[in-house]
Amino acid sequence: MHKSIKNAAAVSVCMLLGACASTAPGPHQTPLPGPPPVEKQVVVPQMEETEQLAELERLEAESPNTPKLGRGDVLNVSVYDEPDLTIEGIPVRPDGRISFPLVGDVEAAGRTVSELNQALTEGLARFILSPKVSVIVQEFNSQQYTIFGEVVTPGVYPLTTEVTITKALAGAGGLNKGQFRATSVELADLTHAFIARDGQVLPVDFVRLVRQGDLRYDIPLRSGDYIYIPSGLSKEVYILGEVNNPMLFAYRENMPMSRTLAQAEGFTPDADLERVHIVRGSLHNPTVYMINFEEVLAGHAREVPLEPGDIVYVPPTGLTKFSRVIDKIFPAVQALQVGLILADTVGD
Repeated sequence: MHKSIKNAAAVSVCMLLGACASTAPGPHQTPLPGPPPVEKQVVVPQMEETEQLAELERLEAESPNTPKLGRGDVLNVSVYDEPDLTIEGIPVRPDGRISFPLVGDVEAAGRTVSELNQALTEGLARFILSPKVSVIVQEFNSQQYTIFGEVVTPGVYPLTTEVTITKALAGAGGLNKGQFRATSVELADLTHAFIARDGQVLPVDFVRLVRQGDLRYDIPLRSGDYIYIPSGLSKEVYILGEVNNPMLFAYRENMPMSRTLAQAEGFTPDADLERVHIVRGSLHNPTVYMINFEEVLAGHAREVPLEPGDIVYVPPTGLTKFSRVIDKIFPAVQALQVGLILADTVGD
């Protein structure tokens, strides 16, 4: 069972990365120091703090803040001056609908409260003159967020009220701690921690938020948000993209990229070895190196040493432009993390 779950995670990674398409040049590419291993390089510095906050504010403004109803939610519906049409505890059924007198079944899942209110009003208007309908959410069970990694109680939590990142961390029991030389130490690696929304990593700096108390990064969560707090003790390297066995591998000192790629059991026929990417640093604001691995294999370019936490991404042929590589590889990273967490759970 343990092995099958890991294999399933790897298959899901292949499927996710196979859907990548061409996009515009990205903002975080930089060459490796020393003799360049590729012919063409774009050098753009990482985002400064002001740029990160501006980007976070923009993404927050673009993300819809009005929650939509979903399966499992419980509603209270009333019609003014119609006591027989005041009903509490109406569940949104697994088919996404609710039942209400006179109008019958009405689609609720995927609609906002105001949209459902309008649908009920239009349905009742066939029987009641100018009905005044009120819809109140009694339980918002469909709204959830996920927090995994080095927290005391990882899992999926209901989003019944406004919850910020710090409240989510506190609700999960805080960061995990261990003992080192009779001293309690935190096990979390906040540098590589991230929050993702709709498959996109948000530019939240967890070090500034948690260590320095910079509440400008303490954004309210939305349904479906995914928070991951990696361990500061584990040293791993991800190999993703057009390889036969996408997976994460234990980091070793002086670990060359060629040896690590060999552990991925070869490349697919679509692999573009002239544009291998190494994603280094925090996912919300990484440095990305583009490597011509064909030149490395031919001995015309130096070997590339990896660092703990690196993500090596082999793109498909035809990805002629590079933009927001994190948005492209994040679903694969998430699939691996969830798959391995499930495998550990089953193993226990």
